[in-house]
Amino acid sequence: MSVSKADKWFGPIGGILFVAAVAVGAPASMGIDVEPSDPASAVVTQFRENADDIQSGAFLTVLGLGFLLVFVGHLRNKMREGGAGWAADGFLAGGVAVVGAWVVLTGVQLAGATAAESGHAEVAQGAVDFLWNSSLLLSPGLLAVGVAAAAASFMSAAIPKWLGVFAVVVALGALAPWIGIVVFVAWVLAASITELMPVRPASPTSETQT
Repeated sequence: MSVSKADKWFGPIGGILFVAAVAVGAPASMGIDVEPSDPASAVVTQFRENADDIQSGAFLTVLGLGFLLVFVGHLRNKMREGGAGWAADGFLAGGVAVVGAWVVLTGVQLAGATAAESGHAEVAQGAVDFLWNSSLLLSPGLLAVGVAAAAASFMSAAIPKWLGVFAVVVALGALAPWIGIVVFVAWVLAASITELMPVRPASPTSETQT
């Protein structure tokens, strides 16, 4: 099935919008500077002072994750049409897993801010404990996306080989998810820009050569 012109640019634009939303939203929602060992009063104070930033940042982040799903769906279709086989479905599953884990982490952060504003110090402190110890939720998705994208690049011509090598770094990022997720965002940006670049048609001379 041929891909429409709109589909060729809509998916990559989704990836770029995801990166833009996360670049603005994530720093805004990560302004709290507390650790699980800090007293509950300090946790509540931090959440209350940053409640507005957390809420606005969470909105942008979740919006961006919706655009990420658009991009993942686009690239999965391209991989399947390019003959990537199982790697296309693995890439989709990994992308959905990353989004799911990110939504959970964002939801816990929102819960902590809401609890602090309502005076539930124990809940707010529990949110901090969870956020400090739950980054591994991102690991399965990062691993699946990285392995699948790398496999697709070497099994087919669906994506460039250099993006496949870059994807290996994304897969390794599963070992350190807070670093890996930054690498993943950079990979999405690189892949989106690459998808938007026009493909040069083969010259008549090269086509006639044997």
